[in-house]
Amino acid sequence: MAQRLMRPAAVADRNWPANPAAQARALAEFLERHLRPHFAVEERIVFPAAREAGADVARLVSQLVVEHRSMIEAVQDLAADNSATAERLATFGERLNAHIRLEDRTLFPLMETRLPAAALARLQADVDASQG
Repeated sequence: MAQRLMRPAAVADRNWPANPAAQARALAEFLERHLRPHFAVEERIVFPAAREAGADVARLVSQLVVEHRSMIEAVQDLAADNSATAERLATFGERLNAHIRLEDRTLFPLMETRLPAAALARLQADVDASQG
C-alpha cells in the first residue's frame, strides 16, 4: 500500500482507483481490514515483549504507538476529504513506509539481539495464534 500511494502513476493496477478521493476511500478500507488488526497485534503482543529489550527499545515502542494513532487519524482525515490529493496520499505512503522500515530495520533487529531465543519463539507462537 505504501508503494502504491507513493507512486500511483507507476502502478498499473486495474483494482486500484484512478482518482485520489477513491484512493483515499480504498486506503480507509485497507486501514480497517489490514492496518488496524496489524497494529492491534503489535500493540497487544509484540510491543510488550519488545519493551523487555531495554529502555531505548521501550522508547522506540512508545514512538511507534504514537505513529499508529497518527496514521489512523490521517487515513480517517483523507477518507473524509473528498478533495484528497495525490500529493497528500503520497505523503501518507511515505509515512507508512518509514514506519515499516523503522520496525524492520531497528525494532526487530534489536529484539532479535536482546531477547532470549525462547522469548522470541513464544512471541512468534503468540503472533501466529492471534492470526488464526
